[in-house]
Amino acid sequence: MVAVHGIGEHDDAGRLVSIFGVCLDVTGMARSEQRLRETGEAMRAALEAMDQGLVMIGPDDRVQVHNQRVRDLLELPEDVLHEGVSYGAVRRFLGRRGEFVHAPPEAQEWLEHGDFPPGVQRYEGMRPNGTILEVRHAPMASGGHICTFTDLTASRQSEAALRSAEADYQSLFQNAVIGVYRARLDGGIVQANRALARLHGYGDAGLSLPEGGFSHDWYIEPGRHEAFLACLEQKGHVEDFVSEVRRHAGGERIWVSETAWVVRDAAGRPIWFEGTVADATERKRAQALIEHMARHDALTGLPNRRLFQETLAREIDGARRDGGSVVVLCCDLDRFKAVNDTFGHPAGDALLRVVAGRLRATLREGDVVARLGGDEFAIILPSRGKQRRIAAFARRLIQAAGRPVDLGGRATTVGVSIGVAVWPKHGDSADTLFKNADIALYRAKDSGRNTFRFYESGMALAVVTRNLLEIEMRESIRSGGFALHYQPIFALADGAPQGFEALLRWNHPMRGPISPGAFIPLAEESGLITQLGAWALHEAWREAASWPGDLRVAVNVSAVQFRKTGLEQSVIRALASSGLPAGRLELEITESVLMQDSDAVIGSLHRLRAMGVRIALDDFGTGYSSLSYLCRFPFDKIKIDRAFIRDIDEPVAAAVVRAVVGLGERLGMAITAEGVETEEQLVQVRRKGCTEVQGFLLGRPLPAAEAMTLVAGRAAA
Repeated sequence: MVAVHGIGEHDDAGRLVSIFGVCLDVTGMARSEQRLRETGEAMRAALEAMDQGLVMIGPDDRVQVHNQRVRDLLELPEDVLHEGVSYGAVRRFLGRRGEFVHAPPEAQEWLEHGDFPPGVQRYEGMRPNGTILEVRHAPMASGGHICTFTDLTASRQSEAALRSAEADYQSLFQNAVIGVYRARLDGGIVQANRALARLHGYGDAGLSLPEGGFSHDWYIEPGRHEAFLACLEQKGHVEDFVSEVRRHAGGERIWVSETAWVVRDAAGRPIWFEGTVADATERKRAQALIEHMARHDALTGLPNRRLFQETLAREIDGARRDGGSVVVLCCDLDRFKAVNDTFGHPAGDALLRVVAGRLRATLREGDVVARLGGDEFAIILPSRGKQRRIAAFARRLIQAAGRPVDLGGRATTVGVSIGVAVWPKHGDSADTLFKNADIALYRAKDSGRNTFRFYESGMALAVVTRNLLEIEMRESIRSGGFALHYQPIFALADGAPQGFEALLRWNHPMRGPISPGAFIPLAEESGLITQLGAWALHEAWREAASWPGDLRVAVNVSAVQFRKTGLEQSVIRALASSGLPAGRLELEITESVLMQDSDAVIGSLHRLRAMGVRIALDDFGTGYSSLSYLCRFPFDKIKIDRAFIRDIDEPVAAAVVRAVVGLGERLGMAITAEGVETEEQLVQVRRKGCTEVQGFLLGRPLPAAEAMTLVAGRAAA
């Protein structure tokens, strides 16, 4: 590129006559100017692209350069801020608007007057509109300085939100009711809250970890910590990991429930783990209590049927493996129901607790006694040995259970019947062994109670026979297979018939006649006596309605019938349907009836007697408190048990008969002698003063028609 400078010469007429010129090469200069322009444009573009506002002030305190960002941040119009304006004028404008009110006191002086201290100066303040600016003044070597303005509003808001979140987190962390911690991957705890410190016995002062810290490896059970970390590594989290631990302060053992999770970095690498820890001691205790209650009897604390069965199966498995033996004893208390009904359920419960304690006291280590329900107990004896040792143990049980028990100042006794079965001789499985011990228990009861019996192969057949008999009895009641026979009762004064005692008879279509001694106890045990007794009442009074004169009919009433509701209603219905006067009806009860809830029973007897029904006390003298019942209820008749009549020649039996007769005379009661079978017995009971007599000597139980013929014949004689 060339630059030409020329001078022209002219004549007098003004015409150009010559030119003098110089040619210069300005290529380099042009290029430099281009570069300067381009640099300036780039600088301007850079200034305008900055997120910060910038003002460059020259040594004369005039603005040399600024960008649009500073105008926007400070909300300055162009006539206030432009190149060449005095920066002092700009400061005064900002000061009047209150821009420096929130600046630090030490910065306000130089902000308002421009008297900047040496070096870089920085301050942060809030503008009137609420934005937060960072203002930075930096001196230049030329004598001027550069001011930058950075909007920190969003950053400070984020930081404030972060601080608030951190404060909330710390509040939640420290005030959480459960323990919270952070731990390294090796288990070293780096942060723990107050609750975790308290859980380990340090109290609120334990916010900072104890000296040296403590490791997550606090588990007292061997291998539990390793199991925890293995689960955490495998799954990335652990849910409700329950362990027994020892407190770091105090050393007590507690249970804790822990939930933990792995924390990972952005690349997915594990960096630590965090978790929560709650005291699970009460939960474990509650679970243990529930488990105990599920397997133990609430009244006695003994194992229940479920735990007994589990233990028996386990002992048999062990014996099968080791070649040992297992003994099962099924125990049932004798006379417990009479005590329970007489003195009430609280007394019965107290008795069961006493007996349970006595049974437990006879055991050795490894033996188990369980309460199966009611008054049923069972005992497991692992590897007890020979039969004679088992028998000796059974005798000790009977002796221990039979000692008198004080129930609120009232002494009472019960017995215990025991059935014994030995594995593997009497059964290969737990169920079979227990069933056979139970069968042996039935045999012990049939043998007179308060004794024990070992299982024998024939016993199972007896139980099957009994069960079959119960089924057949139900069918006979339904189909009318029972009948009544009548045994006459005579007055000793003149031999006149007084009436009949109705006695149940069962003529089985296949077995033939079945003894009342066989089916009456079975009917009472199975509850069938209620149906059978109601039928007997209606049938006896229906037949008695056709008897001549004032002959009475007596019907036995079981204790089971009194325990069930509806006896009085049955009597009323029988009277109504038969049309028989109530005075010709007689209910015979035994002392066992009164030994239930005696107040309720005596109340029922009074209501029946108020209808006109006669009440007789049967089998007098065989119980424990017959005399007390005579004082509480005015019976119409006392029937002396046949055992005393059979031994009437013996001094003791004779004395009992005389005493009963004397009571009857004073209380206005008739006295019936039962079971008179010889002329000598008849003479004796007449001599002793009995008023009525009943027995084979005078008449056996007969069907109604034959009984009436017998009575008619004796009357004619």
